[in-house]
Amino acid sequence: MFRFRFASAGLLIAVIALSACSANTTSTPASPSAPPASPSAAPSAPPSATPVPSVQPPPATPAPTRQPDVATPRPTAQAFTKDEQDLLDGVQRGTENCLPARAGDGLPTGAIAGIECDSTDPAVARVGFYLFAGDQAMVDAYLARMQAEGVEVESGTCNDGESEHAYIPDEGFAKDRAGCFLNDEGFANYRYTIAGNHVYVGILGRSADMAALEDFAWKGNQDMPGMPTLWFGGID
Repeated sequence: MFRFRFASAGLLIAVIALSACSANTTSTPASPSAPPASPSAAPSAPPSATPVPSVQPPPATPAPTRQPDVATPRPTAQAFTKDEQDLLDGVQRGTENCLPARAGDGLPTGAIAGIECDSTDPAVARVGFYLFAGDQAMVDAYLARMQAEGVEVESGTCNDGESEHAYIPDEGFAKDRAGCFLNDEGFANYRYTIAGNHVYVGILGRSADMAALEDFAWKGNQDMPGMPTLWFGGID
């Protein structure tokens, strides 16, 4: 009776020991696989959205500012030739800022010297004094301008409108002459010649008043027939 129990108990112990051994041999986990290989190279840093230039660009040039419109001043000083100085010395009144008039300034055809001046008279804008080598060249230039303006010779005085006449009579064709007209812009012009001095004078008005220019040229004259008083000279 007791012998069977001990046998059974020993058998039970043997079975348990065998099971433990089997469990130890079959439950050993397999070695884990090798970790995945590391990448051959670390990835480069992501590119910047806006690359930084190696050289900084030059600063933008500011747009030029527009200069205000200004009147171009006339020259304040200019050397006069002897002939120009003689013309200037003969001017009696009513002018300022006189300057030489030379080739390219609109000298009358045949003139050898000239000066042009602003005027201090409210009726007058500009006055020009032009010298010629002789009286015939002077008269030719004067008559050419009268013809270009459509003014008829010996047609009257400025009180009659556009006109021309000899202000000192002569047996032949008088060389002391005067005429007036309106230019293309509607401004009055008065022109006259001074025989002996070979000087031709042109007066430009500020309006269409031709008689006002004639009065300016003859201001103070007391002689009959007399002559304009704006210029006197003794040019050689």
